[in-house]
Amino acid sequence: MTAVSAIAGVSMSACFTKTPDVPRTSGGVTLFRSCLVSAEYPGVESSTKWLFERLGIEYTVNPAQTCCTGLGYYSDLMPIETTVGIAARNACVAVDDEHPVFGYLCSTCYAINKKARSILAVEEYRAETNAVLAKIGRSYDDHVAATIEHKHVLDVLWGSHRSVPGLVRRRLDGIKVATHPACHYCKVFPDETLGSNEDFMVPEELLMPAGVTPTGNYNEKTLHCGAGFRQRFVNAPISLAVTQKKLRRLAQERVDVLVHMCPNCHVQYDRYHDSIAASAGEDYPFVHLHVQQLLALALGADPEKVVGVQSHSQDVEPFLERIGARQKAGPARSAAAGRTAGAR
Repeated sequence: MTAVSAIAGVSMSACFTKTPDVPRTSGGVTLFRSCLVSAEYPGVESSTKWLFERLGIEYTVNPAQTCCTGLGYYSDLMPIETTVGIAARNACVAVDDEHPVFGYLCSTCYAINKKARSILAVEEYRAETNAVLAKIGRSYDDHVAATIEHKHVLDVLWGSHRSVPGLVRRRLDGIKVATHPACHYCKVFPDETLGSNEDFMVPEELLMPAGVTPTGNYNEKTLHCGAGFRQRFVNAPISLAVTQKKLRRLAQERVDVLVHMCPNCHVQYDRYHDSIAASAGEDYPFVHLHVQQLLALALGADPEKVVGVQSHSQDVEPFLERIGARQKAGPARSAAAGRTAGAR
């Protein structure tokens, strides 16, 4: 039996292991802004804010937060001492603001800040960092270390997943969705992944109340997006060959949407999808959206004003028309209501 949504009353256990419930994060969140999200897909940030507001998740965007410098560090341009110092300062800012739960839009931000947390747990390195922070009147002390929390935005959203079914405004019945799990979420701290780091399913499970068909585990699921930070530029043929391998696999899986949780992965697939297809003379008939963008669409968000589809390189208009996003979103619709309406 193929994977189908739980809404259809079919057990998911044969397809994948359900992600465990986690306590709801109802407040105290600092939405950690991402330079790549802001520059490439600002609709990811606006979709996330829109979802937080509808799910009753209290949050703030702190203007004192700075770039995590993860792109510079992983491209061998930024020394780790500088990156750790910036992470320590940002943690101080969030704790002082009484919003100590960092909600990361970008998996690189997530990974580099968690890496800094581990480094700052070493007394010698914390002392070196605090010697610099003292010049701006800050200190990464035991209180900050014990209070700051690092969560991907999907971790925060999953804590409120039970509220999603009642908020669905656009059914996604018949839409097959696959997840591209971000390396810096699933592979850098695998033991802290929500659910399985080998078969990460939170994106699809968040979307299942809207009726999507989850792909679950598939060959090449854990394959890297190909970007590799600077590899996209210095080793473009290898970089794009990796991307093409996954595009081919997903075309074989007959997916409609590949959802992303990292802006760097999103750039690699959305910006290069059409050029790879054209150069190979192949067709990969699916689109790329961030998880929060597709979830926001399902809950009735405006495609341009909230979701920001105009920043995408791919033409997503046929998909938007297919899910009725060009029509005014109606009241909340359950799976049963959707099936009844479809039978008329």
